[in-house]
Amino acid sequence: MPDPGEGLTEAEVVSWRVAAGDTVAINDVLLEVETAKSIVELPSPFAGVVEKLVAAEGEMVPVGGTLVLIDEGGDDDGEPELLVGHIPGADSGRRRRRRGGAAAAQDGGPAAPADPPAASQAPATEAVAPAPEPPAAHEPPAAHEPPAVAEPVAEVPTPPRADRSEGPGHVLAKPPARRLAKDLDIDLTRVTGSGPDGVITRTDVKAAAGHRDVATPSTAAPAAHSAAPAAVPAGEQPPAPEGLSLSPAQRRLLDGDPTNAEGSEHRVRIQGVRKVTAIAMKDSIDTKALVTSFITADVSATMDLVEKLRNDRKFKGLRVSPLTVWCKAACLAMTRTPVINARWDDESGEIVYNRDINLGIAAATPRGLMVPVLRGAQDMNLYEIASELTRIVAVAKQDRLQPSDYSGGTFSISNVGVFGLDAGTPVVNRTESALLVLGAISRRPWVVGSGDQEKIVPRWVTTMSLGFDHRLVDGEQGSIFLHDVAEILSDPATALMY
Repeated sequence: MPDPGEGLTEAEVVSWRVAAGDTVAINDVLLEVETAKSIVELPSPFAGVVEKLVAAEGEMVPVGGTLVLIDEGGDDDGEPELLVGHIPGADSGRRRRRRGGAAAAQDGGPAAPADPPAASQAPATEAVAPAPEPPAAHEPPAAHEPPAVAEPVAEVPTPPRADRSEGPGHVLAKPPARRLAKDLDIDLTRVTGSGPDGVITRTDVKAAAGHRDVATPSTAAPAAHSAAPAAVPAGEQPPAPEGLSLSPAQRRLLDGDPTNAEGSEHRVRIQGVRKVTAIAMKDSIDTKALVTSFITADVSATMDLVEKLRNDRKFKGLRVSPLTVWCKAACLAMTRTPVINARWDDESGEIVYNRDINLGIAAATPRGLMVPVLRGAQDMNLYEIASELTRIVAVAKQDRLQPSDYSGGTFSISNVGVFGLDAGTPVVNRTESALLVLGAISRRPWVVGSGDQEKIVPRWVTTMSLGFDHRLVDGEQGSIFLHDVAEILSDPATALMY
C-alpha cells in the first residue's frame, strides 16, 4: 500500500480489477482503494502474473502493507521497484516472489516445481464464482469439474469481476454501487442500471435488494431452511432479522435493513469521509474562537452579469452561476484584509500569511462533504474561475476527486442557498481562518432611491455570513471583508477599485 499523503496511514480496498492468474503489465490498474477522502486507482509497479490477492475487498490495509503478490517469472536478484510514495511496512519485507517458491531458493536448496498451467494461466472467465483452489501436481485439472463443487480459497476470496471490460460478467457500476452490492450480497450481473449508458447506481442496488427480500423462496431446497446461519465477517453488517416487515418509508429512515433484533436500528461503521469530517470539525471547535457575522445585500446587478456571461459564446459549455462571481469578489475583497487568507500556527507561535488564495468550494458528493480547491484563484479571471469550477464539479459528481484536488485550501466558500437556506453559522476548516456562507438568492422587497424618490421594488436579495477565527481576525477586519464582498456583488463595477 503506497502512502496516500495528507497524513493518512491506511486505505480500504474497494474493488479488484484483477484476479489470481491474470497477466498484468506495468501501470495496469490493479485495484481501487478508498482513503479517508477519495477513491484512487493503484497501478502495478511490476509486469507478470498475479499470484495471490492478499487483501480482500473491504479490508483496511496500512501504508506499507501487502496488497498483492505478482510473479515476474525471473530471478529475484535486485531490489524491487516500488510505487512512488511507498513506505516499507513491518510485514512487507518481500514485495514479489519467484514462481515455484522463493523460500527454498533463498535457503540454497532446489526450487520447487513450477505451478501447473491450470493454476496460473487459466483465464478468469467466471464473474460470479470465487477462484478454485489450484490442484496438486498429481490431480486432474479442476477445469473439468462442475463449477458448483469448486472449493473457494479460504484465505482471500476472489471478488466478482464487476468491472470487467469484456466477457459474460461485464457490468458497468461505480465503486460505491459495487461496494454496496458486496455488502448486500447482490449479484450485479442481475441488476439493471438506470444511470447513463446503463451504469448501475446505489439506487439500483437498493432496489434489487428490496426485490430480493420480498421474493418468495418457493424454489429453495428444503435443506436450505435448516442450514445454520453463516458467520458474519468482521466489519460487515449482519443480515436483517427474519420476519420483519418494513414499509418503504421505514427503510428510507433506516437507510437499509435493520441490524438489531427489534428492527429499530441500522448501524453503520464510522469511516472514510465521515470519520475525517468528524475529527476535523471537533478539532476546529476545540481550538478556534469562532465568530459569525451576517450581511444582507441587493445582488440584482450580479444576477444580470451572470445572465450576460451565460449568453456569451466564450462561456458556452461552462458552469456559470452566481458562485463564479462570488469567488472573484472574495479574492478582490481580501486585498484589503489579507488576514482572512492567513492561518494560525500553534507550533511556531506565528500567524502565517499565504501568498496564494486557494479557494475551497464545499460540495456534497456521493461520499459526503468534500472541499475541492481552486488554486491561485487571485490570478484567475471570471472565465478561468468558471472553467475550474466546471472541472471540479464534474470530477466530484463522478466521485473521482484526488488528493491534489482538495488539499492546500486557504479560504473556503459554502453555498447553502442551493438547499433553500438564507444563511448559517459555519465551522471553519482547521487549517484556515474564515469561511464565507452564501444564502439563497430570492426576490424580496427592497427600498431604492432616497428622499422623495424612495420606493419599494422587488430585487434579487441574499444574506451572507462569514465565520472566522477571532484569535487572528478582529471584528473590524471580518466586517470590512464581508462588507466589501457585498459591495462588489451589489455593483460589480466597484471591482475596478480593488
